[in-house]
Amino acid sequence: PEPGKEGFVQDAYTPNSKCFGCGPANAEGLQLKSKRVSGGLEALLSIPQKYCAFPGIVNGGVISTLMDCHGNWTAAIALMDKAGLPMPPLTLTSSVFISYKDPTPPDAPLVMRSKVISIRESNHPGMNKSTVEVDVSVYEKQEYGPEKLLVQGTVMCKRLGALRAL
Repeated sequence: PEPGKEGFVQDAYTPNSKCFGCGPANAEGLQLKSKRVSGGLEALLSIPQKYCAFPGIVNGGVISTLMDCHGNWTAAIALMDKAGLPMPPLTLTSSVFISYKDPTPPDAPLVMRSKVISIRESNHPGMNKSTVEVDVSVYEKQEYGPEKLLVQGTVMCKRLGALRAL
């Protein structure tokens, strides 16, 4: 697909992925769908009540899974664009830092936004291992007024070298 016109990046580049967080081919998964926005990605989502840790509060691990997937996609798309590749390279999480600001309600309209903070190339000769730092935030859409920040995090991703082939 032409960069910026691929619709949901997961469907465009890995339609057969079984990833629990973002795999289009995982009917039991969370089915994260991310689209390009200026400087990163955005996903509109709602997390079903079956993923609550307590009544009215979504499990933090489910939220971190979605943020991890969204952060990796942001990193992979940024590396693809930077290098002019036909597909995103494979990236894996090296670290995640998440700060939960407010409980995330189930079945609520949420928006997840990400942006690339930095791309660092390896200083080791012969190693083409980029590290991408991505800021990821989850907001609850409000009927009136500004969105409410629920979760903010940083996802560090490392390029493995190969192009995604799932």
